[in-house]
Amino acid sequence: DVPFTPLSATPSTRPSPTTAPIDKATTDRITKLDAISAELSKQRKDLYFRMPYDGAYGVMEGKPADAKIQLRGDPKTPGDVAPRGFLRVLGGQKLPAGFKSSGRLELAQWLADPKNPLTARVMVNRIWQHHFGRGIVATPNDFGTRGTPPSHPELLDWLALRFVEKGWSIKAMHREIMLSSAYQMSGADQPAARQVDPEDHLLWQFPRRRLEAEAIRDSMLFVANALDFSPGGAHPFPPIEAWSYTVHAPFYGLYDTHRRSIYLMVQRQKRHPFLSLFDAADPNVSTDERQVTVTPAQALYLMNDPFVHEQSGALARRVLGEAKDESARVQLAYELTQARVPDADDIAEADAFLSKYRESLAAMGKSPDEQNLQAWAAYGRMLLTGNGFLYVD
Repeated sequence: DVPFTPLSATPSTRPSPTTAPIDKATTDRITKLDAISAELSKQRKDLYFRMPYDGAYGVMEGKPADAKIQLRGDPKTPGDVAPRGFLRVLGGQKLPAGFKSSGRLELAQWLADPKNPLTARVMVNRIWQHHFGRGIVATPNDFGTRGTPPSHPELLDWLALRFVEKGWSIKAMHREIMLSSAYQMSGADQPAARQVDPEDHLLWQFPRRRLEAEAIRDSMLFVANALDFSPGGAHPFPPIEAWSYTVHAPFYGLYDTHRRSIYLMVQRQKRHPFLSLFDAADPNVSTDERQVTVTPAQALYLMNDPFVHEQSGALARRVLGEAKDESARVQLAYELTQARVPDADDIAEADAFLSKYRESLAAMGKSPDEQNLQAWAAYGRMLLTGNGFLYVD
């Protein structure tokens, strides 16, 4: 028998390694291999974060199944199974036998079914509201008993039928409404009609409306010849490997662009400063109708913000480049910003404004070219921030 000896106490019988000298060629080869390894590691990391397809956030669902009623709202006390189906109050259509999918396709088919009396009416009412500021049903999110009855029920039904007949084409419905006599009606006041219908429910006058936030921005870019019509792509978010956001330090970005406002990034945590200032919808809630406010902050923005100054300067360069004399330039500026031809008073006011502004710039030592450009930029800013530009009348 051999007595047990701890390993640490066992004398080593292996020869101690000797360090052989490494020649320069071997050292160079090791250095080169280290550099190749580092480069391959970097490429591997880049490939890991570079998706072979566009990424999108979504919800992963498991196997579709009917849910059970939660007694008193407690998920720990399930009751009877509630089979998937359509609300009986909205028709109660039956799902096909042996139904095993999630039901989303069937829901979409039901929504777009020409026999569905609700979808087409809701949609044409929204389109009408977009043009007139108020829908035929003044409560666009509520067509029920607590909502407001339609002011013109026959018109609502007729528009809904036309919408379905035209293949659910929103563009065709826009054309239908905008070619109507109601849309082309004057906004001039009629005292006799106002006595009978002060809220204009009977559409005796076209309602005066302020442009929505997106339309204000897009219109400024358009008249300044600076609007980028290209479709928007992905926002230039930071690389995924650099993310370190938390609940208390969420991501926030504001990416400047001259594309249409529909491509602006909108976040729930912090609203876009321009859109929120001019009453754009809050992305946290369902907004059936935007509230229109008139605040000092809006006036200060229009007077001082670099975006407005940039567009007024671009408008000035456009007017100076496209028209040859002062009168033609005033006419072009009015046609671009007010959609009308200036009258004699408008031209006289423009001449007085431009002359006085040039005199002030001359006293500051500005050159004639600078005087002309800055005077027209100031005049353009006045047109872009006036009611004639900001309101549809």
